[in-house]
Amino acid sequence: MRWFRKERSMRRIFLGGAFAATLAAGVMLGTLIPSQQVEAQPQVNFSGDAAVMLHFVKPGSTAAYEGVMTRLGEALARSENTATNRQTQAAGWKVYRAGLDITGQGNVMYAWVIDPVMGGANYAAATIMNEVFPGEIQQLYETYNGSFTDAALKQLPINLTLVRDF
Repeated sequence: MRWFRKERSMRRIFLGGAFAATLAAGVMLGTLIPSQQVEAQPQVNFSGDAAVMLHFVKPGSTAAYEGVMTRLGEALARSENTATNRQTQAAGWKVYRAGLDITGQGNVMYAWVIDPVMGGANYAAATIMNEVFPGEIQQLYETYNGSFTDAALKQLPINLTLVRDF
């Protein structure tokens, strides 16, 4: 019975030592390896041939939303992003205002119609505007998000795959 207690004690000492060594190694690596900034910008990617993104906007916020879309268009035109050609991206991107309220709450529906979709491109409005207007992005972001309805459904992305071309 004594050998069992001794073995159990040795196992505890070994496991405790291994835990302490792992913790020490983690602390050392954490101080030696510089941390990198994590991008807080959102990602909006589409995978279809074309896409539609529906936005549900409060009736009193249409001018604010359309103002942000104007700035988004300016950002797309002026962006110098080397990873994504924003001007090519903008060529297939249109924003429409629907004349029909499908929510029954008086909201105004806008549709981003993107045809063709640029594979791998980020379509997040805040990310694109931040490339050109970093000093204004907080206000633009708040205006953009503040224009959406208070309902649970604010945006609805829809990937489209071409079935037939007539």
